[in-house]
Amino acid sequence: MDEQLIRQIVIQTIQELKRNGMLKSVDELAYSDVSGLLAAYYDGGEQDTQIRAAVEGLKGDYYYKVLPLYFGYKYTIEQIAEEFGVEVSTIVRNKKRLCLQVYNAIQ
Repeated sequence: MDEQLIRQIVIQTIQELKRNGMLKSVDELAYSDVSGLLAAYYDGGEQDTQIRAAVEGLKGDYYYKVLPLYFGYKYTIEQIAEEFGVEVSTIVRNKKRLCLQVYNAIQ
């Protein structure tokens, strides 16, 4: 079989799996993983020093407070958006960005 044809088949297969929700991107898996770790951290059950250091390293970020509001105080995304005076999509995007920064810091 031609190498280019094999590549095309693989790419199409991956795209189809993603469309059907059967395959997630690396970022989505990392985001899901670190969300659980942050929930445990803010619930006070697991005081992981790596997570603490990673979270502390974000304190200079304008949207830093999204993490304690969401994971610690259990605010909804809508409540946080109202608190910041921004659109919900801005909070979603920045929450994911911050979570991925924590994930990268603890790896």
